[in-house]
Amino acid sequence: MDQTTLQVYAVLFVFATALLAYTARYFQRRGRRRPQRRLAGMGRIAEWTSRSIEANRPLHLALGGAAVGGDKTAIALAEAEFFYHVIEGAQASDVAPIISTAAGSSVPLGQDTLRRALPEGGDSLSRVHWYPGELAYAAAVTATMKEDEPAAHILAGSFGAELALMIDSADRRGQGSLALSDRLDGQAVAYAMADEVLLGEELFAAAGYASEDGRAQADAIVLDVWRALVIMGVGIALLLEVAKRMPWLNWALVLSVSAILLVFGLLIYRRR
Repeated sequence: MDQTTLQVYAVLFVFATALLAYTARYFQRRGRRRPQRRLAGMGRIAEWTSRSIEANRPLHLALGGAAVGGDKTAIALAEAEFFYHVIEGAQASDVAPIISTAAGSSVPLGQDTLRRALPEGGDSLSRVHWYPGELAYAAAVTATMKEDEPAAHILAGSFGAELALMIDSADRRGQGSLALSDRLDGQAVAYAMADEVLLGEELFAAAGYASEDGRAQADAIVLDVWRALVIMGVGIALLLEVAKRMPWLNWALVLSVSAILLVFGLLIYRRR
């Protein structure tokens, strides 16, 4: 594929995404809200927020090593939007949430997130903690767990194996944890040890589940639509490739199998 063709596809993708997003937001505003697919881990956030308010203990929101300005910029921005809605839901608490990061370039992002969610936050901007280095970050966060006694920890960002230290410390103190990492080793630790876990692109949809804002929910639905289209596209491409290698293959059979798989996938999606 030449560069010009790739650029055309990129422009068409951006245009289609914008069209889907505005269409979904329009129907959300009209009150025609479509039920979202269930994300098991998101159900605990409201419980932890209530616990934070009642016990006057902060929530701990961790960005990890996701930095602004590099290849993890999209992850950092998605985390910030997710955390914004979580903080907004905990406004009634007298104690502002704590945001921690291992990337210096993400400190202003964390401060801006607190500033937007807590307009009257005052010294809440000092609640953004920067601990450079993976092991140093894990050790510092563990110390924070003992000193500030957070009600729960949402560790959604870029983490490695050091995530095990933080989750283990939270578990020993009876503090809830939801974890997600863009790194394979960190995601394995999160899946095995955290109370709740998000997988893959669920981070980019998380803001729509943590908010009552119809726009965020519409954006999460658009992400689901694109995911379904990509899965169908990959499946069709595989079937076509198999058909090319097998000239004797019955095209009617291929189309029938494709239709059955499509209907089966839609049924599973609706049940979720």
